[in-house]
Amino acid sequence: MKLSEVQDKGNIELIRAGEFKSLGLITHNNHKQLVFLEDSKYLPTMLNKTNISCVITTEELIPSIPKGLGIGISTNPQKSFHEIHNYLAEDTDFYWKLFKTEIASSAKIHPSAYVAERNVRIGERCEIGPNVSILENSILEDDVIIRAGSVIGTEGFEFKRIGKGIMPVIHAGGVLLHNRVEIQANCCVSKELFGRFTEIGEDTKLDNFVYIAHCVIIGKRCLLAACAMVAGSAKIGDDVWIGPSASVSSGVEIGDGASITLGSVVTKNVAPGQRVTGNFAIDHDKFIAFLKTIR
Repeated sequence: MKLSEVQDKGNIELIRAGEFKSLGLITHNNHKQLVFLEDSKYLPTMLNKTNISCVITTEELIPSIPKGLGIGISTNPQKSFHEIHNYLAEDTDFYWKLFKTEIASSAKIHPSAYVAERNVRIGERCEIGPNVSILENSILEDDVIIRAGSVIGTEGFEFKRIGKGIMPVIHAGGVLLHNRVEIQANCCVSKELFGRFTEIGEDTKLDNFVYIAHCVIIGKRCLLAACAMVAGSAKIGDDVWIGPSASVSSGVEIGDGASITLGSVVTKNVAPGQRVTGNFAIDHDKFIAFLKTIR
C-alpha cells in the first residue's frame, strides 16, 4: 500500500513517497513495515533495521531518516500511526481476507459454546467445551482442546493517552493454536495487534485461569500452571515450565527448558535451562541463598 493512500486517515503530510506491506513498532520485524518515530533516542534502533520501508515522524527528525524510506510528518506521529492502523483494521482487508468459518466434521463443540461465523478454522478432532467463546481470527489446528469458559481471540489491552483522551487501538491479528494444545477452564488468549498471530505451540498445556496477552509466542510442550500471566510480546521457548501465579513481563524472552517457579515476577530474559524464583525473579539458587540470610 502506498503511504499517499492513507495520509488523510492519519492527518499526515507526505514528504517522500513510499510503500508498505505491514505496520508495527520499530522493534518488530515485519516485512516492508510502516512505523512511527517521535523520539530521537529510538533512531539507532531504526537505523539498524532493514525491514522498515516507511516512517511517520516529526519535521525536526526528517534529516535523520534514511533516503530510501517513505516519510510522512505529523505533530503527533503516534496518534497518526494508530489512526491509520485503526482505519486499515476496521474498514479494509489489509490485515485479513474475510472467510466463512470452517469447522472439521470430527470436531466436538458443546451446544453452549460460541464460535464466530467468520474468520475461524477449527481442525480435526478438536473439543470445544461449555460456554467457550472462539472469536474472529482464531485458527485451531488438530486435536486442540478448549475447556469450559475460556475465551480465544479477544481484544487485547492496548490504549494510548493522546492529549487528555484515551485512544483504543484495534487488534487486527489473530490467535493460532497448534496441534494438541490444551487450554483448561476460564483462560483468556488475546489476539495479535498488527495482523499476525498470538501463537501457542504444539503440545503446550494451559491450566485454569491462565492469561496470554497479545503478540505472545509460546513454543512447544510448555506447561503453564493455574493463574500464570504472560504479558504482551513475550516469547517463550520450548519445554518451559511456568508455575502457579507467575507473571512474565512484556517483551521478555524465556529460553528453552527454563523453569519459572511459583509466584515469580519475571522482568528480564531467562536463559535456556535456567530456573528463576522471586519478585523480581533471579536465579533460583541465588534466591534461596539470600533467603537463608534473612530467616
